[in-house]
Amino acid sequence: MPKDPTAKVAKPQKKAPVVDMPKRPGTSWNMFFREHMEKVKASGKPVVPTVEGAVAADLWRNLNPADKKVYQDKYKSSFEEFKKETKERLEQMTPAEYKQENDRRRALREAGRKGFPPLKDPNAPKRPLSNFFLFARDLRLSRNYAHLTLKEQSKAFADAWAALPEDKKLVYTEKNRIEMEIYKSEMAAYNALAS
Repeated sequence: MPKDPTAKVAKPQKKAPVVDMPKRPGTSWNMFFREHMEKVKASGKPVVPTVEGAVAADLWRNLNPADKKVYQDKYKSSFEEFKKETKERLEQMTPAEYKQENDRRRALREAGRKGFPPLKDPNAPKRPLSNFFLFARDLRLSRNYAHLTLKEQSKAFADAWAALPEDKKLVYTEKNRIEMEIYKSEMAAYNALAS
């Protein structure tokens, strides 16, 4: 059956964010435009957004740098406050809230939206170092390679690891195995909280 061209298609409802996160502040232009719209409304004139948008854009373009800087400074301070509030909120979130928010962000990315990376829980267990990196950490702490650049250190560590006898490699492999078991048990407990 053909679609009725006169039938209206219902817009999908916007879902509220699962986790209550701080709202990103508007840019300096947004602040200027909001102020302009409030002045127009207060004057009693009828508001035509397209016309007022063009008028505000022209005013913004012709605004002197000192006046623009006031809005830019407001934006910078608002953005710093936003970053601080976001950091505090991320520290307060539970594993279940991280999972919900990351599921929401994944759905947005799959729908083609950009700018929604997964959130990383600072309280989640950290994966342990591999046996090679445990060895490299010990070499780095010995300070024998401090005079080398990072690239030269990496090469020297790889060469030292390749020359290391198997019995000494087993020490690092065993350390890694023990740390991995601890990590897996901590991760299981963490994931149980997220469910």
